[in-house]
Amino acid sequence: MKKIKNILFDLGGVLFPLSIQATLDAFRDASGVTTRQLDNWLEDNDLCYRYETGRCSTAEFRNGFNAISPTKLDDATFDHCWNEMILGYPARHAELLNTLRNNGYNLYILSNINELHVQYVEKLAQWPENLFVKKYYSNEIHYRKPDRECYEYVINDSKMDPAETLYIDDRADNAQMGLSLGFQTINLPQNGDLYKELQDLLK
Repeated sequence: MKKIKNILFDLGGVLFPLSIQATLDAFRDASGVTTRQLDNWLEDNDLCYRYETGRCSTAEFRNGFNAISPTKLDDATFDHCWNEMILGYPARHAELLNTLRNNGYNLYILSNINELHVQYVEKLAQWPENLFVKKYYSNEIHYRKPDRECYEYVINDSKMDPAETLYIDDRADNAQMGLSLGFQTINLPQNGDLYKELQDLLK
């Protein structure tokens, strides 16, 4: 096994605690939409996929929700409900990233994410400009995990050697694809103890 030089982080459930239920509850409270309607909106059409891969606008995404909602939400209310799934940014994670960077690791992000969540997490985190070598957001690169092309894009663009890269993701299918492409991989339980998993790299 090669020495780790790079660390590739997922965001939701890894660096940012995540609760999809919090967003579902917020939408139900604000609009009266049913669980089935929410499930159809999120899972049974391609709107979320297109939004996460930058193939539809935030306005189109909001309109897709309002088309199935008993109460039409204004932009600010919609954005608040949508961002409720992101449960803050732990100070411990900020310290962890700074220590890893100071220890000489090249830090990257690879996240299935959308325009609203990019704006929200960037505002929450206030990352120093030089903390990450590069951030690969699905809505910007137009590929989404666990599609093989997503990982190949990152490898080709960054010139990283997967064998020298630790990839951390909370979804098993994403982690498995990374493993199949040669990454050293941690499938962290959602909202798991990231510090504990990386303590050997902090010494």
